[in-house]
Amino acid sequence: MCFHQRIRCFCGKNEAFLFYRDNVLPEEVLVEVFCPDCRSMAGWDPESMIDDGGWILHYDMEIASFYLKQKGINVKPTPEFLFDQEYCSWYGLSPDDIDANIRLTEELAPLKDKNLALYFNTFRKKRLERVEKLKKQGFRKALNS
Repeated sequence: MCFHQRIRCFCGKNEAFLFYRDNVLPEEVLVEVFCPDCRSMAGWDPESMIDDGGWILHYDMEIASFYLKQKGINVKPTPEFLFDQEYCSWYGLSPDDIDANIRLTEELAPLKDKNLALYFNTFRKKRLERVEKLKKQGFRKALNS
């Protein structure tokens, strides 16, 4: 089972969906999230933060280390490790990937009833276009997909 949550960024203007792989880390491992609008308030620390597509995630590395060791994961964690191994990362490819998929599904719903094959092809095409856009914006998961 995996834990996921919706969290507001530091300035409160935007939300992000987060995913916690295998419930290894508690939600307290994430200190703050900064969107592109409030990222300048982050006070950058490469030892505890990761920048992804203009968003910054700030982790409590002591909590991460403690809980990883408790689960027998004997590594010195880095923000990149926590994010890339999905111990605390976006739920999807970007902070709003869940909402984007819901919007796309709703947008194409009328097509689904009329022509299922066209619905799937259109959904796939639009989803691939979104992945390309996310790659250009520098989102790590999109770049690795």
